[in-house]
Amino acid sequence: MLKKLLLLSILGSSLLLCVNASAQTDFNELYPISQHGKEGYIDRTGRIVVEPQFDIAYFFSEGIGLFATASRKSVDGQEVKIADKWGLIDSHGKIIIQPRFRSAACIFSEGLLCVGVEEGIGFVDKTGKFVIEPRFREAKDFSEGLAAIRVDDKWGYIGKNGQIIIPPQFNGANSFSEGLALVQLGKGHLYINKAGKVVIRLAVSDAGDFHEGLARVQMVRPEEPGEPADTKPSVGRLMIKRGKVGYIDKAGEMAISPQFDEGCDFSEGLTCVMVNDKTGYIDKTGRFVIPPRFESANDFNEGRAAITVNGLHGFIDRDGKIVIEPQFSWVSEFSRGLCHVMVDDKMGYIDKFGAYVWMPSK
Repeated sequence: MLKKLLLLSILGSSLLLCVNASAQTDFNELYPISQHGKEGYIDRTGRIVVEPQFDIAYFFSEGIGLFATASRKSVDGQEVKIADKWGLIDSHGKIIIQPRFRSAACIFSEGLLCVGVEEGIGFVDKTGKFVIEPRFREAKDFSEGLAAIRVDDKWGYIGKNGQIIIPPQFNGANSFSEGLALVQLGKGHLYINKAGKVVIRLAVSDAGDFHEGLARVQMVRPEEPGEPADTKPSVGRLMIKRGKVGYIDKAGEMAISPQFDEGCDFSEGLTCVMVNDKTGYIDKTGRFVIPPRFESANDFNEGRAAITVNGLHGFIDRDGKIVIEPQFSWVSEFSRGLCHVMVDDKMGYIDKFGAYVWMPSK
């Protein structure tokens, strides 16, 4: 499937965790560009607001952008940028804080940004000031008032005052979505509420967050007679076979029976699923509304969804009609009418009809 990809080859390993690269909001925000080896920012009309001057300019969220100093490194014969230190910039192009953080989450969420320094991981506000001291081993963005944090080898949740709300006890923890969070405890996948109470227990090989009332689950495929044990993939210490994908509701009941090879999350009433190496879209009844005919696909956003044909990415509308021909080597999702695309190793932006707002450059 076409996942929510990021330019990790450009940004390197200094991001703690990442969401969709175009996770912008309805603020007056800027968009990163690359020109002659340096990066800066344009507004949504394509006008340069901040002249290219940074090693790395990253996306805006809640009115604040990330930028970084970087070194260059050869990876598989290709030169890439590896972020060294991260700073903050506002939508007027004013630098809020010079690069000082060793790592950073991709975006501000609920007014806070997860960053790393020598002492550990903490959270800063939009002035770059620590409001939750760096004392965690790992952390994720705030969502619905809580953030997942790692203490030693266990995950729990804190509130915006930095106090532990759900004690670290899980082997893995996702952010809260629609009032529930997916966690792992031993071999089990569980959904907890904000009081830390388990409300759904699953015996599955994988699961996803709730979106529009449904969550993706992947069943455990029974071992076939005579199948060698060493063919089974390993997840932690649990040897499993990944089975079919279906969707559950918030009562933990199967709303769409497991029948797909892979599946995405519901967005704008549809989700992409794969059957026999072809991807299409189903509605919440499990009925195909766009037949599986693409190599891969992504969620709908602003009435557009990325699809892959012959290794190149384009976009369809909700009727399944190709509205932007496959021609890009990489795409994000649409956000506020723009989409970040790549042609070979050049970055650009298109509108919802495929017209360039910023021609690909590097």
